Amino acid sequence: MAILKNSLIVSAWTSVSRGLGFARDLLIANKLGAGAASDAFFVALMLPNLLRRLFAEGAFNVAFIPIVARHKAHSSAEALHFASVVLSWLIVLVSSVVGLGMVLMPQLMLLLAGGWADQPEKFALAIELGRITFPYLGLITIASFLGAMCNTWGKFAAYAMVPSLLNLSIIAGLFLLPWAGQHPAEAAAWAVPIGGILQVAYMVWSARQLGLRFTLSWLPKHTDLPKLLLRLGPALLGVGVLQLAVIVDTVVASYLPDGAVSYLQNANRFYQAPLALIGIAVATVLLPHLAVLLGKGDRADATRSFTNALSACLAIACGSMVLFFMLAEPLMDVLLRHGAMTATAAQMIAFAMMGYVVGLPGYILTKITAPAFFAAEDPLSPVKASAVALGVNLALNILFVVIAFRVGLEGYAHIGIAIATAFSGYINAGLQWYWLQRKGVLSLNTPALLRELRTMLVITVATGAVLLLWQAALPYSREALWLERAVWLAVAGALGSAIFLLGLEYSGLLKLRSFLQALRNRKRVKLAGAENAPTD
Repeated sequence: MAILKNSLIVSAWTSVSRGLGFARDLLIANKLGAGAASDAFFVALMLPNLLRRLFAEGAFNVAFIPIVARHKAHSSAEALHFASVVLSWLIVLVSSVVGLGMVLMPQLMLLLAGGWADQPEKFALAIELGRITFPYLGLITIASFLGAMCNTWGKFAAYAMVPSLLNLSIIAGLFLLPWAGQHPAEAAAWAVPIGGILQVAYMVWSARQLGLRFTLSWLPKHTDLPKLLLRLGPALLGVGVLQLAVIVDTVVASYLPDGAVSYLQNANRFYQAPLALIGIAVATVLLPHLAVLLGKGDRADATRSFTNALSACLAIACGSMVLFFMLAEPLMDVLLRHGAMTATAAQMIAFAMMGYVVGLPGYILTKITAPAFFAAEDPLSPVKASAVALGVNLALNILFVVIAFRVGLEGYAHIGIAIATAFSGYINAGLQWYWLQRKGVLSLNTPALLRELRTMLVITVATGAVLLLWQAALPYSREALWLERAVWLAVAGALGSAIFLLGLEYSGLLKLRSFLQALRNRKRVKLAGAENAPTD
């Protein structure tokens, strides 16, 4: 119950952030469309954002939290001492990386978007925007460190709402800065470090509210510091494979016609919404929970928590997959086709999202399995799985792009890139699952999970069939008024969601009514305790 409750808190705040993120993306699409300027902005934003996901939130958290949780089990003072040592080093490290990255931005852009080297204006704009956005990496790294500390102390809401501040900053920047003569791409870029400053300020305040005080010193020593550094490398690959795959996708897409990077980045943002709401939210709570249980040797409780989280996440992932796949074209048409975004560009983004979203269950599975390995202090297994998956992703990217050019479909080559990422996600998930059982990290009831997966598959197919019948009975019309198209999409989404949730409820997979009843009982107990509490 604790994992589900805290996951819902994280998911609720993530929903707010994603809602603001959708508003941000709609505004970016309206102002920039899908062309050279939007391609340059997305790559400039991707650089600090992906490094943030890889290092600040992903690799650092899974390496840092189990160690600081072990110290906290002894005493809070011991944990704060270790955290102070880490923060002292972190400030020096990220300051150096940010300074070096800004100086070497042309070389970084050659690595990320080498296909633009023969387009001087586009390449120069990407370098300029990259230098503006790159300081965000340092700011969000510090904010993420403070968020990891708050999570370890059991306060998940603080850091869960931090992404909203960046989205609000970009929205405000796109509205306000163009009035001062800024190009929309530059306005959005300047809003990124401003949002980072707001995020750090809020997390400093949140940490102080919990009584967390850090003592900084110049390059201090600690016996667990080498262990943390040794785990960072494996953690980088183990939990960041999806982000590394995005880099691979972008590098390959830079050799495609203008707009390909924007198609993939827009599709990536949409399909990652359920990934963040489900997989990342649960993984954020699951890692410190498993670290504490395994640290105490309570393997049975750890297995039970892991199995419950995995079952619920996969169930919702299957529903999200079928809804996003079946409704991709009307969704992109309703949300993105306005301003500088053409109907053709919106359709290309929809095709890319359909390619990405078929891999959603695999992506979410790895978000749950990787924390189990790291909590058990086994970082190498997810690393090996991720390395194989990245190799497969790169090979398939190149294969699909070459085939597209050979048959004269280079304008659709980005779809193959999305499909390659989805396929490699299942490779990663399958290998992690195999090693999780083989190494005995947790004692899993595989036959029971397979039975649940078969039930999920039946419910998913039924949901897809209902949506097909809906589209056949009342076809979607691109020529209709925007309000009519939006109503069609809302009804279709509500219908598909209702069918899927009812299937989960009556099959016993999700047990929504039981969970809501448990929450009501919990609230009654608290109220009764408050009423019966002695008064002075």
